[in-house]
Amino acid sequence: MRMKLKNIILLSSVAFLGVLTGCVDDNTTIPGFEADSSEIEARAEGGEYNLRIQSSKEWMAISDVPWVMISPANGRGNVDCVIKIDSTLVNDSRTTDIRFSSAGEILQEVAITQEGYARSIVTEEGSHEIAASASRADRWFEIEVSSNVQFDVQTEYANDDEWLKVGDHTLTLDRGARPRNTRIRVEWKMNPEPKERVAKLHLNGEGMDSPTTVVIRQQAAPLIEDNRQGDSLAVVTIFEKLECWSDNGISTTESMHRWDCVRLWESTDEALPTPEAVGRVRDLDLSYFNTEEGIPQEVRYLKYLETLSLFGNVNTMLKSIEMGEEVCDLEYLKGLRVAAFGIVSLPKNFARLGDTLETLDLNSNNLTAIPEVLTPENFPHLKSLNLASNRRASISDLRKAESANENGVGLHTDINSEDAIRRLLLWEALEELTLSYNYIEGTLPDFKAGEEGVRAYNAEDIAERGDTLLWAVESGLPRILPNARVLKINLNFLSGTLPNWLLYHPRLLEWSTEVLVYPQQENGVDSDGEVVGFSNEPTSTEYYFDKYPLMRGRFEFNDEMTE
Repeated sequence: MRMKLKNIILLSSVAFLGVLTGCVDDNTTIPGFEADSSEIEARAEGGEYNLRIQSSKEWMAISDVPWVMISPANGRGNVDCVIKIDSTLVNDSRTTDIRFSSAGEILQEVAITQEGYARSIVTEEGSHEIAASASRADRWFEIEVSSNVQFDVQTEYANDDEWLKVGDHTLTLDRGARPRNTRIRVEWKMNPEPKERVAKLHLNGEGMDSPTTVVIRQQAAPLIEDNRQGDSLAVVTIFEKLECWSDNGISTTESMHRWDCVRLWESTDEALPTPEAVGRVRDLDLSYFNTEEGIPQEVRYLKYLETLSLFGNVNTMLKSIEMGEEVCDLEYLKGLRVAAFGIVSLPKNFARLGDTLETLDLNSNNLTAIPEVLTPENFPHLKSLNLASNRRASISDLRKAESANENGVGLHTDINSEDAIRRLLLWEALEELTLSYNYIEGTLPDFKAGEEGVRAYNAEDIAERGDTLLWAVESGLPRILPNARVLKINLNFLSGTLPNWLLYHPRLLEWSTEVLVYPQQENGVDSDGEVVGFSNEPTSTEYYFDKYPLMRGRFEFNDEMTE
């Protein structure tokens, strides 16, 4: 009996000690074991942290999370442990404990706290400085960005002139809140002004209160003065901006009057606009270049320019270029040729050239319609208009026009539903009208005298041109393009009958009709699926000489052999 009581007392004492042991604080160091720190505060990007252990017992370290590793994970005596903490993937902080134990007994716990990544957009540089000009291949830079949020880029300019083009950027956030790196490509235009210009790129992140801003500063362009030296600098700058791959005779070591691409005003020129124009550029003719932009803005400094010719851009059909406003400032311009350039539109103030412009050549561009600005009212002095070869694609069936090219096939218009071609045909002052090799379809209009402002030939025309027009007057022939020495409408998609105003036009035999008027697109099919071509194309000129007998001596070849 006494033995049983003794055992009961002993068991109760052991149980009581067990209760006391369970109530010990987790961070209480058990005698014989000591860690030199009870907590570790880690950065969001993680890293390695040292922990020294002093212990008289064998111990083992345990972590319940995969983002914490201990090395070594067991030992005895004095041991230097390395705590490796992975980069976090969240914005909020996270915590865990490392438990050091021996024979099932917890010796000590070390608390781990890791801060989270704040939402951020960080750029390598807060500003970029770029040159005023450079070749197109070099007109770009990149911005290196580290971010853990998706963002868009907003461009802020000091004025309305947009001179930066921000490319698409890709940010793959496949690691949660851990920042990822990307690059933003920024292309820039050359600065035409002799003063620095500034723009700002605002990187707006999702869930962020304020953007990250990068300032772009562009150096000033050289000052172009209103004198002969200024003209020289302007021509060289235009040459460089167009990236001409032919030297066009320009040599900065020689006087400008030796350059093949320019002609200067002489004091003896009858058309000299003002004495101050002597020695200044009168004509500029540049060819064979590679540009994605419009006419360089420096053209406006050539204030006495009379003719401007720009021809031959690389891969013209692939380009969509808007002609800039600067050409509209040339108050003495009489001739403008911007051909094979890639032009898709004219500037809104183009009509300002109407007081002086006499010839306009826009052939081999990418116009999709006759520009509305081209009217006899806007250009009363225009004598020659060339809109030929505005084709982006080469097709013979207009039913495929919509799918042939995503930017359109070119100058495609239907005479029967649009007034543009009728407007050109009623332009009395034109001496040359060229519309060849476009996608013009429909039937040539049969104008009637007394309608649409059309009048018939009358006695005044006979007095001016002689009695060769007698039949035209007597028959009341409509007076269409009366001054046209050149009419080219070949290789389009016209069909139907040729109207009398054309078949009996007083200048018909000057037009080389068998080549430049009658032939239409070979094997061409219009939008209605009809084969194109005129149904009453003349096989000889005899019908014409019957009406205009006095023309026979002027145009009929005498094939008889003379002894």
